[in-house]
Amino acid sequence: MNTGLRIAAFAAAVAAVFAIAFGVGRVAGPDPDSDPTPGPSTHQPATHQPSVHQEGSHGEGAP
Repeated sequence: MNTGLRIAAFAAAVAAVFAIAFGVGRVAGPDPDSDPTPGPSTHQPATHQPSVHQEGSHGEGAP
């Protein structure tokens, strides 16, 4: 078996595996035409606390 034929056979085998995986995914996967209903959200709103920035030991605006 020459190198070109081996490469072609390998490429055909890889293409067949991907085609089978794609077909199984289409059959077993979710229906792309259905409208999924969102479930309850687990997102918690962030609570932002103001940062305190101190300018030296004399307070704000003091030299």
